Amino acid sequence: MGILDKFKTKEKVLVDDYEELDLGQYEAEIGEKASVYIKVAEVTGLNEIPRLKKEVYDGNIVIADIAFIKHDKLTLDRILKDLRQLADEIKGDIVGLGEDYVVVTPTAIKVDRNKIRGSK
Repeated sequence: MGILDKFKTKEKVLVDDYEELDLGQYEAEIGEKASVYIKVAEVTGLNEIPRLKKEVYDGNIVIADIAFIKHDKLTLDRILKDLRQLADEIKGDIVGLGEDYVVVTPTAIKVDRNKIRGSK
């Protein structure tokens, strides 16, 4: 009987059935460099948009803090339009996170709009 069969039959699994792993052997495989980063940006004007676009084109996820420009409706609308256009162009995604943040994802990364909630 395999360990998965024990879960299916709701039989208790003994501590002796577990094997301790040496995680040190996996650390070399993980490496130092990640393939995708989450970048946080403070957006104070249109001059930050080229840098945000570059980060998303490079495959990174950008969390843009738009709190500094919320009072300037024209600039905010222009920035959001540019970021929406970028997300559409590269088949990424864009979503608001609260009132002060916008998340822009690169190609093939989508944001699930359903919130994770505890069981009821």
